[in-house]
Amino acid sequence: MKRIWMYSVAASSDPDRIECVVPWRINNEFIFFGPCKKRIRENMRKKFTKNSNKPNDIIYIVGVNGSNFQQVRKIVFCGEVIEVMTFAEAYHKLYGEEYEKLRNHRMSPLHLKPIYEREKLIGYEHVSLEHIQNDAWVSDVISHKNIQNVIVEDRIILLKKGTPEKIFDRDCCKLLRNLFFASGKGIRFDNMGLSLLRDAQPQKANIDNYAVFGRTKNGHANGLRGTYLEIIEPISDRFIEWIDQKVKEIGSQDLRYEPSKTCCS
Repeated sequence: MKRIWMYSVAASSDPDRIECVVPWRINNEFIFFGPCKKRIRENMRKKFTKNSNKPNDIIYIVGVNGSNFQQVRKIVFCGEVIEVMTFAEAYHKLYGEEYEKLRNHRMSPLHLKPIYEREKLIGYEHVSLEHIQNDAWVSDVISHKNIQNVIVEDRIILLKKGTPEKIFDRDCCKLLRNLFFASGKGIRFDNMGLSLLRDAQPQKANIDNYAVFGRTKNGHANGLRGTYLEIIEPISDRFIEWIDQKVKEIGSQDLRYEPSKTCCS
């Protein structure tokens, strides 16, 4: 089954360039999706295939820019999930020259360093400034229902009870195949793109090229705060084909990328 999980990158309002650190463009081939979007990461963790860390379905993640006064909404990135990891696995696997900027950035989304005891994961140390305010980094790895099973002190979280597999229920980040990453021009929704979105959301009214998820009762564009739109076959196939065509029309972009903001949950 091919699925698209589409959401609003709330921390990045520019429709033509991503300004935050999630997602993070590693290079032309790969995107790193670290913290934020708790619902997406919780659901992805449940879809682990134990032997390969591959999701059970083919999953694409698509992001549109956040709200802006200009009321312009575009697709700012699209990636196919190729590997699902815990932050501990990512800390060890994403190593080398191509990951230097990711690891060394002051707001790095690879913001958790694993702590081991007798080679078993027992916790994490928070090592960047990403989500440092009000200890928001804690909820990147654990939901409120499990918080009684850990000790949080300074910038360290340690297991008090249970196993990391059960207690760290948001301990999930992803490596994506880079299909599109806006670095000067996003993908505008044309009639075909809007038609596909309407087919994917038959219960939603007033979908237009700014309110791509419909509108709330008071008329504001729905930003899907805290959640995301799931698009399944056959619409997902047609939507990815549409994105591929738009990427070809846009052509090459300035691939210099330096995020200027943190991200939100």
